[in-house]
Amino acid sequence: MSDRRSDPLSERLAGRLSVPSVRRAFLDEFDVRPDPFQLHAMDALDDGRSVLVMAPTGAGKTFVADYAVARSLAAGTTAVYTTPLKALSNQKYRDLSARLGQDRVGLITGDRTVNPGAAVLVVTTEVLRAMLYELRGTPYEQETAAPSEGRPAAGAPALARLGAVVLDEFHYLQDTERGAVWEEVVINTPAHVALVCLSATIPDVTLVHDWLTQVHGPTELVVADQRPVKLNHLYAVGNLRRAAPMLLPVYVDGRLNTAAELLDGARRDARGEGLRARDRDRPVPPSRPDLIEHLRVNDLVPAIWFVLSRSGCDEAVADCLADGLQLTTEGERVRIRALVGESLAPLSGGELRAIDAAGWQQALESGVAAHHGGLAPVQREVVEAAFAEGLLKVAFATETLALGVNLPARTVVIDRVLRASGELLDAGEFAQLAGRAGRRGIDVAGHVVVPWSPHVPFHRVGALVGGHLAAIRSAFRVTPAMALNLLRTGTPDEARATVESSLRHRCAQDQAAILRSDLAARQAELAELAELAELAEQAEPDPLVAARDETATARRASLEVDLAGVRPGDVVVDTGRPSYGPAVVLAVSTKRGATCVEAIHTSGRRIQLTPSSLRGRPAVLAHLDLPDWEPTQRGHAKRAADALALLDLGPAGADPAGADPAGADPAIAPSPRPPAKSAAAGRRLAERRNRLAATLESLETLLVETTAEVRTELDRVIRLLHRRGHLVNWTLAPSGQAVRRLFHPSGLLLGECLVAGVLDGLEPASLASAASWFTARSRLGGPPSTGIATPELARRWETVRAITRAVQADEIAEGLSPTPHPEPALGVPVHRWAAGSPLDVAVGTSGVLVGDVVREIRQVAELLDQLTTIPGDHRTPARAAVVALRRGAVVAADEQIVSDELATLR
Repeated sequence: MSDRRSDPLSERLAGRLSVPSVRRAFLDEFDVRPDPFQLHAMDALDDGRSVLVMAPTGAGKTFVADYAVARSLAAGTTAVYTTPLKALSNQKYRDLSARLGQDRVGLITGDRTVNPGAAVLVVTTEVLRAMLYELRGTPYEQETAAPSEGRPAAGAPALARLGAVVLDEFHYLQDTERGAVWEEVVINTPAHVALVCLSATIPDVTLVHDWLTQVHGPTELVVADQRPVKLNHLYAVGNLRRAAPMLLPVYVDGRLNTAAELLDGARRDARGEGLRARDRDRPVPPSRPDLIEHLRVNDLVPAIWFVLSRSGCDEAVADCLADGLQLTTEGERVRIRALVGESLAPLSGGELRAIDAAGWQQALESGVAAHHGGLAPVQREVVEAAFAEGLLKVAFATETLALGVNLPARTVVIDRVLRASGELLDAGEFAQLAGRAGRRGIDVAGHVVVPWSPHVPFHRVGALVGGHLAAIRSAFRVTPAMALNLLRTGTPDEARATVESSLRHRCAQDQAAILRSDLAARQAELAELAELAELAEQAEPDPLVAARDETATARRASLEVDLAGVRPGDVVVDTGRPSYGPAVVLAVSTKRGATCVEAIHTSGRRIQLTPSSLRGRPAVLAHLDLPDWEPTQRGHAKRAADALALLDLGPAGADPAGADPAGADPAIAPSPRPPAKSAAAGRRLAERRNRLAATLESLETLLVETTAEVRTELDRVIRLLHRRGHLVNWTLAPSGQAVRRLFHPSGLLLGECLVAGVLDGLEPASLASAASWFTARSRLGGPPSTGIATPELARRWETVRAITRAVQADEIAEGLSPTPHPEPALGVPVHRWAAGSPLDVAVGTSGVLVGDVVREIRQVAELLDQLTTIPGDHRTPARAAVVALRRGAVVAADEQIVSDELATLR
């Protein structure tokens, strides 16, 4: 987009009768000239089609989403804007509220509910998924739902007039843990609703577009290849002299930079301070303070430095402070103090101590800070605000920051392109991080810097920079909540049809097409072999060949017996070629049904003696007792050869037994290849046919499994639900009604615990602590368990463990992955916080980062919110627990706190 006042396009557009009035008003409001891809998408929306927009970060994809919202408002319908992260939802809510007015915009994230009946709703994708499942109910069901059945998802009534759904960061559908939600939203969104799917990195975008068209209806694919701000990819190389790092372009004239490749070839291990002068110039990773200073001097800040681990971010900040790095002016430091003071004012002294406010502020004032999930939300908000104002020069961040949080950066540094697990970033992940570089309207170019690393060769960096996106991966899976919601409003066949409309099933169809092609080729090959076998059977038998085959068979059987009789240490010689010399036996084994002797020849080479390789019989001449007989040990072959050389074996003559075994004529051993019509050829032909038939059987089985994979998974989940009593004669039991509302990885287990009364009769703090047992902990890095908060909870924990074992046993019996076992890791801090303790007391000596505890508290509050929709004695304490949890540092970053729960209690 560009300033419309600099171009007469606005007048030309306004004068065209074909341009709808809503578009004219929209363009007048933004006062810009749309880019071609934006006009393409707007035309598609005006024609009643959905759009899939793939454009580089910063190209203006959000402009298309804003236009879809404007069209929905003009039509009097509801527009829903989804994001994968609560932080992004909060940011989008602020942006839309500032532009459209707070009365027209609502927010539902699980943490906050603001104006749920608004014409524009900003929600997380999981919230929309729950709302859409409620929408699947018949109008009669929605109007007559008894209070005892629980309240519907917040905002669900607004979806009755749904007009547009924006799915931002659409590539998130590949996320292993949460990607299935995006597919569920696409599948369950009514066909008349316009979908606006936005992403910078969608693999197999044509396949995804075809799937959207097939499942949801006519969808326009809009692809913009050119970034509004070009990227300059650089390779940073340090040296032991602590001189300024070199910044080398990764590509020169479209080819990998040969100078960088030559430097990369100079890798050596460090040898301390006693290096020669020329060695001090060899490449090493540039120190962070040196590289930051180099970026500052060359006007390449502000910069986002992606480190890919929380501890790495904190260590980077500590390195900069230890080096005395100072990037801010006195005026900027004064503004940072004011910003911090204003933001931290609501926090208590205990909360300030828990987040180490003094040390954190010191780093901010120096111009560097960390941004990751281990920080309290208020800290992340301050970092984002300081960076946006240009006060913060370098933000050390995990990759979560690349998902759309609007931090304008001139430069992006990607620390190692290698995760702590040793896994290299793929091209899509690298592009997502690199896309944050370059500010539209401010920078001519964005800069992406990859520091030299001894662990990642330069050519791998070049492959990431110029690489192609990997194939799409569908994360769709059938969950108990999904199955129950589908069966609540449809038949089993309709449920199967729904899950088979997933992207996972579409990818399986493509895989099945490949399998069918392979299957057809193998079937043709098998038919050809059948014809050859038929011709062989019709041919006249050759008596000479038959006799030769019979002799060869007898000879092979005799040699098998001879070889099986030797033992490690025996010195053997092939009597058919005595001049070849002796060998000492290492091991005797069976390979492909034949005896195989591993031996060391006098030359020191390893050889194999088999019935096929021998020309005569294996004669044992002597035996060696080598010390520490370890055939695989390094240097053993040399010791064996040396021992052979010391033996006095005399001339190796013919076999003492005289003739070759079974009276075989040496002139025909080994036998020449018989003609195709021989018995041996027939056997080989039969073996090929058998192997091919087995391959065909495997392919046919794989084809059936691939085409029916999702349907089979649904059937297994349904059988599990019947087995556990949540479905009775295809009707949801009361426990099934509870499970269907629990969109949670442990939803089935949690529902069973509710039905069993495990959570009944608990006061709010204990209920919150018990709920924490079920929340996901995959991102906490395995914190040490803080134990069980109270004796009563310890008793109930044993009941939960027993129910878990029963559920997991039934899941395994049905061929399903077992539900993750609950964990009491953060039960004590959650209990303390819900009971009113300060944050520093709640965290105590648990060794868990404050940000992890805060996020855990938020997750528990969100789960308790879901529990309030389910009938039972737990509902009132659950509401009270939510109020107790959402206070202080947990909600300090939120601009508005709407406490519906407190109002209900009063």
